[in-house]
Formats: sequence, C-alpha cells, structure tokens
Amino acid sequence: MPLLDEKRRGLTDPEWASVILNALPAEPLDKQNKMGYFVTPRWKRLTEYEALTVYAQPNADWIAGGLDWGDWTQKFHGGRPSWGNETTELRTVDWFKHRDPLRRWHAPYVKDKAEEWRYTDRFLQGYSADGQIRTMDPFWRDEFINKYWGAFLFNEYGQFNAHSGGAREALSDTIRVSLTFWGFDKIDLAQMIQLERGFLAKIVPGFDESTAVPKAEWTQGSVYKSARGTIEALWQDVFDWNENAFSVHAVYDSLFGQFVRREFFQRLAPKFGDNLTPFFINQSQTYYGIAKQGVQDLYYTCLANDPEFGDYNRTVLRNWTAKWLEGTVNALRDFMGIFAKLPTGTTHKAEIQASLERVIDDWTADHASRIDFKVDRDAIVRHVMSGLI
Repeated sequence: MPLLDEKRRGLTDPEWASVILNALPAEPLDKQNKMGYFVTPRWKRLTEYEALTVYAQPNADWIAGGLDWGDWTQKFHGGRPSWGNETTELRTVDWFKHRDPLRRWHAPYVKDKAEEWRYTDRFLQGYSADGQIRTMDPFWRDEFINKYWGAFLFNEYGQFNAHSGGAREALSDTIRVSLTFWGFDKIDLAQMIQLERGFLAKIVPGFDESTAVPKAEWTQGSVYKSARGTIEALWQDVFDWNENAFSVHAVYDSLFGQFVRREFFQRLAPKFGDNLTPFFINQSQTYYGIAKQGVQDLYYTCLANDPEFGDYNRTVLRNWTAKWLEGTVNALRDFMGIFAKLPTGTTHKAEIQASLERVIDDWTADHASRIDFKVDRDAIVRHVMSGLI
C-alpha cells in the first residue's frame, strides 16, 4: 500500500485511473469462458440430469472414468469391495460416459408416471361409463385376456427381477439409474396387466381377477414353456449385470416380447372388439422405446465403440446374443401354439409369418447389426413357424 500511495502522489483521480488501465495487458490472460465442470457434458451444457447422477457415487481409482482414488473404507464380509470390475465381463476406459438420451432421473420419472396414471384413470372411467365392454367378445376376454395376457405379467415380472443385480452392481450412477428405470417399467407393465384384469372384474359379473388361472398357465402350460425357462435363467443364473440387462432388452424382449405384445395381442385385439388391451399395450410400447434408446447408448455408442476395448466388447456382446437367441427363438416357437386356440379364420399363416418377419427385421436393425451379429432370418422363421399346429 505505501508503494501505491507513493506512485499516486500528485495525480488526480482520472490520471490515476488512466495509469491503472494502461498497466493492464492488451489481451485477456484467458479467453476460456466455458464452465469448468468435473463432468464432461454430453450435450451443449451440463444438464440437471447429469448434475444429479454423474459422480454421485464414490468410486475407487480402479473404476475407469472416476475421480476418486485409493481403496474402499468399507467392505463386504470376506474382503470384497463395495463395487468391483469383476462383476462384469465388459471393459471401458470410462464407466461414467453413458447418458440416458431422455435424461430421466427420479423427479421427472415420478412426474411422468403420475401423469400416465391420471390419464389411465380418465380413460377407464370413460370406458366404463360408455359401456364399451359390450363390444368385447366374451371368448377373447375370458380365455385370452384372462389367461394368456394374464400369464404374460409373470414374463414382465421376471424381467424386472433380472435388473436387480445391475441396480446394485453397476459401476456408475448413470448406468444404475438407467437400469433401475428399465426394471421399474417392466414391473409397471406387469401391474397394468393385473390392473386391466381387476378393472374387468369390476364391470363384468363373474370375471375372476385372481392370478391363479394365469399363474397356472405360466408355470404349467405349453404356450409359455420356453419363455418361462429363459426368464428363469436370465433372472437366476447370470452373475454379470451387463449380461442381464443386455440380454433382456437387446435379445429376449426385442424378439419375444415384441411379438407377444405388438404382433399378437395388439394386432388381434380389435378383431374381437377389444380396444381396452391396446390402451395398456401402447403405454408398454412407450416404455420399450425408452429402454431401446438407453440400451443403444450404453452398449453401442459407449461400450461397443470404446476407444480401447470396443472390439473386445463387441465380441462379448455377440457371444451373449448367440447364447440367449436360442432360448428366445424357442420361446417364440412355443408361443405359436396359441394360434390353434383362436377361432378358425381369425388370422392366417401368411399374416403370422409377416408379423414374425417384422419383429426380426426390427431387432436386426436396432440391435444385431450394431454389433455385426449375423442373422439368418429365414432359419429363424422356419424354426418358429414349425410351432404352428
């Protein structure tokens, strides 16, 4: 301060201001005007979704892409760390790279579900008040909606449980949030199927909303026999949490689930005067589309194109696809038995084959082609169609 006072002595305020300005450099020291995030934003600016999910989980330095260092302060009995690279076969330079394309976190997810329920409530009130149930064929309602659509809720419930490993073991919170919401959407569809059955029980005298009949069909029937075995294996026999999520969404549900929901119940319901079931299926197809975008970002954009481990990851993903494709195709073949239970003339072999080909073509474009998995569509179609009685 004394030195500054000495320099300023005898100068007026404007003169001193000029001295200060002339002392400043001609160019700014730093022209960088972008925020210095710890997180690299996927989009133009850091989003609320990224701020709340990336790096929320503490991590050790051996989890790729993290900021922390050292070891865990707490461990499981036996010394296992809280999270470990040994829980998945896939590798990456950055487990935090994945982003949900729809940027879902807890608050918007709950908001969306609340809006869907309000819309569903209004629809069901209108459906009931208008007496639209009178247009639905009783045979379709009691045999197919009650038994076979009811049995499908166990298929969705099993896929929900297959996400439990990833919800615990995922190596970053962006992946954990995605996996958890994909699983919640599966249990949501299972609940919607039972909601439809409960609603029918209220407006149709004698309709039984108990799950006893559909459960017996799922556990003992022939239509879902291979589906049941595949779901049990996905749920109980897989250690790798990435194998669980990838095989459920990129193989099993993209083939078997899409055929059952979209190509059987959605396509045939209007022929029996059923505009109730398609309402719920449309919601489930929204969930399917959301999960598909997330799966593509995680497994194809990030892991399959990883700068160091991309080729290796593609090999693993192709192996998983081949491993679970067999059970999925067998599930489709068994499901063909349901067409024999329809009234003669409801649908024809050419229509069924066209439905199957649509599903396979969609799956090839959405998943198989992205990892260079070779698909023999004709062989799959022949095997599945052989299940027609």
